[in-house]
Amino acid sequence: MKLRHWFASGGLLWLLLSLWAFAAWADDVPASAIPTDRLDQPWWAQRHAQVLGQVRANPQAPLLLIGDSITQNYDKAKAPDEDFQPTWQTFYGARGAINLGFSADGTQHLLWRLDHGEVDGLHPKVAMLLIGTNNTGWLQQNAEQTQLGIDAVIAKLEQKLPDTRILLLGLLPSDISAEKSRADAEVNRYLAERYGDNPRVTYLDIGSIFLRDGKLDTARFYDTRFTPAAGALHPDSVGQRKMAEAIEPTLARLLGEPPRLPIAQLGTAINTALIPVPWLEQDSYDWLARHHGALATARSLNPEIVMIGDSITHFWSGVPRGVRASGPEAWQWLYGERRVLNLGFGWDRTQNVLWRLRQGELSGLSPHTVVINIGTNNLAGTDRARTNTPTEVAAGVAAIVTEVRAQLPEAKIILMGINPRGRHRNDPLRAPIKETNRLLATKYSRDPSIRFLDIGERFLQEDGTLPETLFPDTTHPNEAGYRIWSQALREAGIGAP
Repeated sequence: MKLRHWFASGGLLWLLLSLWAFAAWADDVPASAIPTDRLDQPWWAQRHAQVLGQVRANPQAPLLLIGDSITQNYDKAKAPDEDFQPTWQTFYGARGAINLGFSADGTQHLLWRLDHGEVDGLHPKVAMLLIGTNNTGWLQQNAEQTQLGIDAVIAKLEQKLPDTRILLLGLLPSDISAEKSRADAEVNRYLAERYGDNPRVTYLDIGSIFLRDGKLDTARFYDTRFTPAAGALHPDSVGQRKMAEAIEPTLARLLGEPPRLPIAQLGTAINTALIPVPWLEQDSYDWLARHHGALATARSLNPEIVMIGDSITHFWSGVPRGVRASGPEAWQWLYGERRVLNLGFGWDRTQNVLWRLRQGELSGLSPHTVVINIGTNNLAGTDRARTNTPTEVAAGVAAIVTEVRAQLPEAKIILMGINPRGRHRNDPLRAPIKETNRLLATKYSRDPSIRFLDIGERFLQEDGTLPETLFPDTTHPNEAGYRIWSQALREAGIGAP
């Protein structure tokens, strides 16, 4: 078509409208979501070309690690602080993984790389993604812009890798600035809620492994040993190993294979009780269905009281209904017609409760009382989760208390001690339960906002026996056992008016 005829037929109008639409789109879409290259930096262009070569040479790669410098660092073997190759070989190289980490990349740079061949022709089982810290860092983008950038990356990966599971990691903690830390925390809250229940995306926040007594352990970041020292941002060799161990159980599950190391050996240097994860154990009910039921029930019920826990709470009574109710009479005696939400989930550990609380089970609620009874399952390891120490369990319970207090600042919190287990006083679980309760009692003895209530002695006979008439299976109360718990809660000031 001749140009003059094209203009006459409305082509100019179409062009102007298209330019106007693009300008409007560009105004609405943040830079974090617009693919942008860094080809002006020779090393970046060279690495991109090298990655394309790796992709062509390894079309059957089952695992991709995608991200920024924290991921690219796995290429380094510089002892002692930046020797990441042993960790890479143990957890990723032995699986045939490809490293798609590029130092200083933000989401916009990763989007460009994805658009230009870095996953083309691949069909991995899992793509592990850690991106966004540079958006809130040197790129000076706010939390919302960073969230939109990560959303765009996820959407691109879902489009290009339709059969791949995505393991999305939360932004790691740092001490670059208070403003960045606040933005990163906001991003992680958003990601937890948006992707926590996504069938193709598994969200995992491992940031707690870098904390000590609630504060950032800067010794686990090599930046702090520069001359002059820089703010903590990049994990050192030990920190990166802890990361890999914290990720491994979830990654192995997504890959459908056993962990690279036995569960009992994984994470011994990290507190797994603090890493929020969904269900770990197969049980007699559908864990996710109960979670959805709890969300729906909470909105319609507008509870006055919320019970949080594991199967001991789950199997008591109340709504949402459990697979069994072992103490309905005690429940009715205690609560009557009061609106009570039962957030007990069989086999839950502290890490499962943390996941649920960050998936909205308390969102929009305003109960006057919350009762927490959790921790017993942390003290019993399986092939899906290792046994936690009393110190670790106490820290996991404390994290739940902190989460509840943050979401429901006006609620009264009653924290239950862990009930005794095993029929006799010398049962192996008795000592760790006693020590966990001692740690919790010490922590909350002077906290007026928390009532710590240990009623274990009420269940025991004089010789320390846990009677079958109260706990038939040595773990779960029957009606008579629940009656003792209900009496203790009534004495603590909650129950029927």
